[in-house]
Amino acid sequence: MRSPYTLDNPPPDEPPSEVLVPSLWRVQARWWKRHTPALDQQGAKHPVCGHCGQSWPCHSWACWDGQLGQAVHQSQTPEPDAGEARVSAAPPSRAIAFGGALAAGLAPT
Repeated sequence: MRSPYTLDNPPPDEPPSEVLVPSLWRVQARWWKRHTPALDQQGAKHPVCGHCGQSWPCHSWACWDGQLGQAVHQSQTPEPDAGEARVSAAPPSRAIAFGGALAAGLAPT
């Protein structure tokens, strides 16, 4: 998920008040800023990352941008009502199911 931040409007060093893990935000914002084009590259047709030298947007910047986007998105998602059941979207893994069968003595040996 993309963040709302751009080179002209970078993420703040201090997290927005609704961010769940402020210390993680600081790390993510710092690395987001490190993986931007150098000042002399920002107007270039094909800029390169000022940190890793890859074509920008580099893979690292995209990862950090996605994590900041996720942090902003999660902080804007309303919490479910207390009466709503929280159900995991992913089914249990086969290893967990098989382990449970072993514990119950039902799995073939």
